[in-house]
Amino acid sequence: MSTHFRNTPAELPVLRLGLAGFTAAEQSLLNVALASRAVPSRINWQLAQLGEADAWCVNGSRTQRLADGTLRILSGLPSGRSIRINLDLIDWPIAFSTPLGSPDFKPAYAFQTDSPASIQSVLAQLEGWARPLMVQFYLASQIVDRELDLRSGVFHVSVHAKLYAMISLRTGIGVWPIADPADLRDAVWSRRPESADAIPKSFVRTDYSQLMWQYATRTMRDCLPPRYRTRQIFLRRPPRLPMRLLNDPSLLLVRELGFTPGSLAELAQRTGMANAQLARHLGALYMVGAITTDPKRAPPPRVVVESGEWDSSFGTGSSTTVDSGPGAEATVKLTASRANAPAASLS
Repeated sequence: MSTHFRNTPAELPVLRLGLAGFTAAEQSLLNVALASRAVPSRINWQLAQLGEADAWCVNGSRTQRLADGTLRILSGLPSGRSIRINLDLIDWPIAFSTPLGSPDFKPAYAFQTDSPASIQSVLAQLEGWARPLMVQFYLASQIVDRELDLRSGVFHVSVHAKLYAMISLRTGIGVWPIADPADLRDAVWSRRPESADAIPKSFVRTDYSQLMWQYATRTMRDCLPPRYRTRQIFLRRPPRLPMRLLNDPSLLLVRELGFTPGSLAELAQRTGMANAQLARHLGALYMVGAITTDPKRAPPPRVVVESGEWDSSFGTGSSTTVDSGPGAEATVKLTASRANAPAASLS
């Protein structure tokens, strides 16, 4: 027999937008558009570094098509660097402002920087692309609000009898790719037997750790329990996540705790992070079971990084190359569902 309940009011997810090729004044205009977008769309947009962004907005007038088919995006800032991208290897949306620097280039998403209506329109298109991510955020928020024990069975999430999502610890999380996040206010959750855990092939899939990580790094909620603010914190295990999802502060905390445990105050001193930032990153590690305040649940301190290489348990990440000047290259990390092949480089 299945049990049913309706969802609690959903909180707003945060989507991250990276900007490339714009002047400081143009960036300010886009930032204003993001802020005004939150009310009608029920989405919080924030500017982010390119490597951590869900979508990019690029100045099309500073975009050049190169002979090898890649695109070069010139910086709009005096001290900035240009970026090279290979659209064939990119799996996140990029919107280009018009006019375009290369007349033969036809982007999938385009907008006019001097038109608020055009900016709002392209943001709506980018939100449409991010629908599965927003639904995943909603699923995680309901798991947290209701303190659901996912070991008790499988959950089907339906809207007007249409299956929008499935949650199973064994087979993972699946989301109908065109599910409208706005419909989730009418969602009904049904607890089903474990035999009902077959996720439809057309659904966008993820696993529990990635679901909760994406939630913890986007929510405005404080995810760190009070005991973590007064007790010693131990590394229980490295996060069971692809390395491409881990941001630099989280990697630093895993490294520090891998050497030796510490209190919140001690970690703030060792990392140089402010308490609020530190608590946010620790909260994300807590949500995926990577840290604990119980020394019995933690292995002996160990070195998780040697010779600049992350422990193999982190999985593999993707990268992009950045040119700090003519002929000079460095490597930076890409996040989200980036492909392993280099997709972008800064020249």
